[in-house]
Amino acid sequence: MQATALAGKSIESSSDATCVIGKLSALGEGQQAIGSCDVDLRHNLVNSVVYESPKFSNRGTNWLLGNWQLSFQITAHSGFVFNPTTGVDDSLTGVGQDRPNVARNPYVRNTNTLVWLNASAFGANASGTYGNAGFNPLQGPSFFDMDSNLTRFFPIREHQRVELRFEFFNVLNHVNFANPTSNLHSSTFGEILSAADPRILQFALKYAF
Repeated sequence: MQATALAGKSIESSSDATCVIGKLSALGEGQQAIGSCDVDLRHNLVNSVVYESPKFSNRGTNWLLGNWQLSFQITAHSGFVFNPTTGVDDSLTGVGQDRPNVARNPYVRNTNTLVWLNASAFGANASGTYGNAGFNPLQGPSFFDMDSNLTRFFPIREHQRVELRFEFFNVLNHVNFANPTSNLHSSTFGEILSAADPRILQFALKYAF
């Protein structure tokens, strides 16, 4: 078994290969131009477990119960940050990435109705001004996934074997929602429109030599 848990925060004020946050100089100064990286994850947990069946002295028992391997990998992390935009160049900068004003708590977080943000909490910035929303101030839905792998090994001779693999991705069929629409000018602003893949089963046969 192996587990890794991380907690942290990644902040940038200019574009680089790791954290691409756009043309900040045209979108405001100071704290408004500093925000979380697109890849910022506040909490991240990865846990993997591998079990291999023992070798039995009885040949028949070993043929039935030996040479099996069962593994699980669990991944869980907080949601990715994202940037709300108005969809209109009210700041008159020519960039077209204006951020809105936020008047109150922006979250609804209702995964039953797929409404994540309260649209009435946002308003367009006045002409010639920047909105008060910072860069990447919002956080999307969290993520949880469990993958599993069941493998049977069939030894043929030394250094040769056949592997029969049954692979299960998102074995619990847990729904992992994507970030909502973040363009205030869109009719679906604040709504979740997509999700990650559902459960996927895969079969594989491998000859190793």
